[in-house]
Amino acid sequence: MFDTCSTEARSDLLERIRRFFFYNGHDLALAALQLGGATAEKRVTSCAKRLATARRVDQHIRRELKAIHRLLSLENVGDPDNIETALFSNLDPASAEVETICLLMDMLDDLLQELDAAADGKSHSLQRRASVAA
Repeated sequence: MFDTCSTEARSDLLERIRRFFFYNGHDLALAALQLGGATAEKRVTSCAKRLATARRVDQHIRRELKAIHRLLSLENVGDPDNIETALFSNLDPASAEVETICLLMDMLDDLLQELDAAADGKSHSLQRRASVAA
């Protein structure tokens, strides 16, 4: 009754995340491979498989999506001990691959912002229910 983020809205968000992986999964896995190596590519594949059977976006999926976003946003580039720095240095900044990586990062960023907003709405509604019950 007080839930500002309905089950239907959360289900719609899960479906949009699934579609993002369906339509962009190959490019996402390739970008992960180019920026983080085989381990990062496996993370994308694993996340896609988990999304395919998920009933909701759980903490594991959320954590994986955020890790993929950090990879695409080059958060760890600059650390000389990190594989991401070495792999990124092999990319031509003017290449189509870099443009694709930027587009994927932007799309994933939008989905994560929606996910965070949905989580905030859910936590606010739980707080309201608790205060009403008290």
